[in-house]
Amino acid sequence: MFGKRRSLGLWFGVCWSAFVVGACAQSSSEGCHYQGWQGQCKLMDVRTTRTIERFPKSYVVVEAAYDPQMAEGRFSPPTFRKEVLAPAEDEQDAADYLRKYPTVPCSVLEPEGDPCAPKMIADIPEYVPPAEAPKAEGPVGCAKIESQDSSSIAPAPITLPGPFQFDENSANASEDVRNIVNQAAALVKADPKIECVAIRAKTSPGESFSLANERAQLIKNLMQSAGIDHTRLIVFEATAPSFTAAPEDQPPPQEQRRVYITVVVYDKGTSPGK
Repeated sequence: MFGKRRSLGLWFGVCWSAFVVGACAQSSSEGCHYQGWQGQCKLMDVRTTRTIERFPKSYVVVEAAYDPQMAEGRFSPPTFRKEVLAPAEDEQDAADYLRKYPTVPCSVLEPEGDPCAPKMIADIPEYVPPAEAPKAEGPVGCAKIESQDSSSIAPAPITLPGPFQFDENSANASEDVRNIVNQAAALVKADPKIECVAIRAKTSPGESFSLANERAQLIKNLMQSAGIDHTRLIVFEATAPSFTAAPEDQPPPQEQRRVYITVVVYDKGTSPGK
């Protein structure tokens, strides 16, 4: 009798264990719904994780942590890490490179292994250390038009966000200005054919003329902070406004307190106006 009970207990224990394992496996495989996921990933952190010695050189692994953004009605995958290998002397350059991509398109590489920790692909161009980058011949970016009269340079048929609106007698950036800068910077970064973006500012009657250049320089600095290299930006010096029309024929003052950005060198250094 005891042996029979023991057999039944053993059988029950085995079956219960199998049930639990099966349930866990089912939970693991069916509880994560990341297959086919794609969307936007936000940069959370950039850090150097380790050093690799390959005599006679040393290398570092710079890691960027990206957080997939949740889409409405869909689960988002967990935070993942994008690694870049760089010579030790280019550690800062590699970190700065990754920071140029604060938000990137990303997607799940169809699950291999644990479906709840899928491999991810981030749309970030391969990092090329400065020493390995191809050297351009002649001037690059805005240097191609620096000797030209700004009034003779025609813009490219590419529209960038803007204009940037400023308050009266102010060269301070509002939240709207910062948002538009981020939108414009994202477009410029996504299109390497945009070699030069011109920045031009205006002032309204009664304002100090120097405000025009202050506003333009502010936009340039914000674009650089958003990841646009200084060689791709140029400030066209403002010309003194002349208000000869009758007051009722002049544009509203708020329309004159603006900064405009236009693409002036596009595709292999050819000025669109030529």
